[in-house]
Amino acid sequence: MPAKRQPGRPRRSADASAETTRDRLMDAAIDLFARYGYDPVTTGAVAKAAGLTQPMVHYHFGSKSNLWKAAVDRMMRRRGQMFRNTARDLAGLDPVDKLKLLIRRLIEANASNPDYVRIAIHEGMVRSPRLKWLARTYIAPGFEVFDQAVREAIAAGAIPDMPVHDVTNAITSAASLTLSLGGLIDELYAIDMTDPERITSFSDSVVRILFDGLLARPAAVGKTAARRGTKNN
Repeated sequence: MPAKRQPGRPRRSADASAETTRDRLMDAAIDLFARYGYDPVTTGAVAKAAGLTQPMVHYHFGSKSNLWKAAVDRMMRRRGQMFRNTARDLAGLDPVDKLKLLIRRLIEANASNPDYVRIAIHEGMVRSPRLKWLARTYIAPGFEVFDQAVREAIAAGAIPDMPVHDVTNAITSAASLTLSLGGLIDELYAIDMTDPERITSFSDSVVRILFDGLLARPAAVGKTAARRGTKNN
């Protein structure tokens, strides 16, 4: 006779099925919240996008707000995996190289999943309990890493003494917004911001602009003019 399942112990297949259902709902929720923001999205729309019925949302999450929090929490844990070696890689670097590495990692993470930035933009426009939770739980710790690197660079005399929050905001904005506006960039310049080579090029440009500036240096201008003169001769 087949062994009897112990009372109260769920079947593994049932657990796996429930987890798959939750994942499908959270994936659909992130996509919709990133596109439209929180308020316009309904649990019915999430269920439909996931290929499920609305009662499944309430069964697994209880409410739209709980679904939003669970989905964002899952997204941010996945995002965190991209930074898991950052502390090790920063060790021993000078303040400027630390900032450059952090910028490149941030661009890589935003390129990998721009939905985080899109959700942060939607939530950041209006103060709400969701924004407070998102900022305190995930965004503030990340910004503090940049803040500390900026403080170190200022203390070392590597960058001018400016308000730390201004520098961090300028850096994070430069490393984030373009990657959340892929459709617009493609429309304007016919550039695919999901292309790995384009992402690397964008990282190089952001780092160069932030640390070297846009103005050509006199020596570089002279060399360029000399090269042009040689070609003309």
